[in-house]
Amino acid sequence: MKKKKIIATLLTLCLLAGIPHTVSASSNAADTVLPQEISAPVYSIAPETTKLSDQAIAVKWNCEDDAFVKDYYVMRRSTKNSVGKGAWKTIAEIESYGIKGSRSYSYTDKLKSPAPQQYEYKICILSSDETMDTRQIEYQAITDAAAVLGTNIKICIDPGHFGTLNNNYDATGKDGNFPYSEAVFNLETAHALQTELKQAYGIDSYLTRNDASIALTYNGKTYKNENLDQKNIAVRGYMAKVQGCDLFLSLHTNSTSRQTKPWSQPKSINKAFVFVNQTAHADDTAMTIANAIGTSLTDYNREAGIQTAGFVTRAKHKASSFSTLKNDAARTNGTVIYRKNSSGGDYYGVLRGAAANGIPGILVEHAFHVTQIVRKLAGVSTDLSENWAACDAYGIALGFGFLSS
Repeated sequence: MKKKKIIATLLTLCLLAGIPHTVSASSNAADTVLPQEISAPVYSIAPETTKLSDQAIAVKWNCEDDAFVKDYYVMRRSTKNSVGKGAWKTIAEIESYGIKGSRSYSYTDKLKSPAPQQYEYKICILSSDETMDTRQIEYQAITDAAAVLGTNIKICIDPGHFGTLNNNYDATGKDGNFPYSEAVFNLETAHALQTELKQAYGIDSYLTRNDASIALTYNGKTYKNENLDQKNIAVRGYMAKVQGCDLFLSLHTNSTSRQTKPWSQPKSINKAFVFVNQTAHADDTAMTIANAIGTSLTDYNREAGIQTAGFVTRAKHKASSFSTLKNDAARTNGTVIYRKNSSGGDYYGVLRGAAANGIPGILVEHAFHVTQIVRKLAGVSTDLSENWAACDAYGIALGFGFLSS
């Protein structure tokens, strides 16, 4: 089975004076040997990037031996398919404090437009004795190894429900095999998605909850747990605007209204449903994301043996309508759905909350947890959550133009 791997965190490297060392620029790259004539320590400084606004990306870094540095150079280059390409450009030169020990620095990269943008960043140095400038070609493999991606995009990730809701813990026999809680697994997937978005694409994110409990403050009032899973659930969607996010994404696994053997549904019921709110339904980028998530999930789920159904993509303003019959039916394809309530607004409170502030919202039903195959794979390892997260992240990156289809 082909597995979508979360990109490993880049290492911070330190090479000592006068000693020949080899360092790997990446897990797949050949070892790079530094020139023997280097007479001072070389530091490969790994920066962090953060979206400050639609037109500003913060670049922050620490140096463990600030006294060795005279100047820091903030370097930037373009990307193609989320990989740095082309020549590096020095966008800032910052004088070192020149103080022994670790020091922190930051620089704000001001962008010319609010359009989605992605760059690769790294930090180079001029040594205090001015004998070493790591912008030179002989240091590029080392400095490139610590480069990171940064974007002006931020996602609000909502791990659906809270606590251990929607579980089969009291089920017996076959139904009780492979214990599962949707709320618990949603959180596992959300953490994997947050990591994948940042490391693979440089996309920032905010989680509406980071553990079993959820507590959100909106307009001076704090809502907790049950109040955010029932009548005040729209507050979860409101947080996308509060946190300066460009997209709201709620993570779920699906169930059925079937009363007979509710936890022993056939594998053939599995399909990916991607629900969009009214804002997303009218937005080209959001619909591209919804279609890409659904298609990617379907490809992975079929490869993993979770489902046999396909996925039907939908154009802007052309999403499918929802019906319980469609949800519960076996051997039917997944698709993008725009579901309305009796008032004509968004059916799901979380999506309604995002739409109230003009934020495109998407709710993903990755597969049906009422099938044993999903519960089994969820319990074996973190492979399922990581691969679902990779599918979600792929769709987001594709929609914002950081990947080509």
